[in-house]
Amino acid sequence: MKETINNLKDYAELAQASYFHLEFIDNRNIFELDSNNEKISDIFYPRKYKETKITLLHSISQKYYNQEVLVNLQQGDDIFTKMKNEAKDSFNFDKLNGEFSEIQAKNFAKRYEVIFHQPNTLTGFSATLFSDKMKNRFIVGFRGTECRF
Repeated sequence: MKETINNLKDYAELAQASYFHLEFIDNRNIFELDSNNEKISDIFYPRKYKETKITLLHSISQKYYNQEVLVNLQQGDDIFTKMKNEAKDSFNFDKLNGEFSEIQAKNFAKRYEVIFHQPNTLTGFSATLFSDKMKNRFIVGFRGTECRF
């Protein structure tokens, strides 16, 4: 009975994680923050602040909730590249939406790995393939659909 309850807790946590923006993992960046949750200045980055790739921990943690997801900028110093980058940045409204507490997020990220994530299709379907490193198994999480009509 205890094992069944623990499995239900695990599956509920996986189901909740499926609603976070996992599609940004390793594909997009966020600003690095200092201990006061302020952006760290660095002139060697295109936006003049340190950036880091989004990880599973960033995606699920409430610490990063509502933090801006940065678009990937093109390299180049010509005026056209600069204009394209400015346009991309100005029309970007992506933000992280994780809600796990810091401890819950750390434990989850230590235990699970996202193998594949299918973000919302046109029909609102989304699913994630997780690897449970602790129990050496795979788990598929199907989310409820989001209609966009």
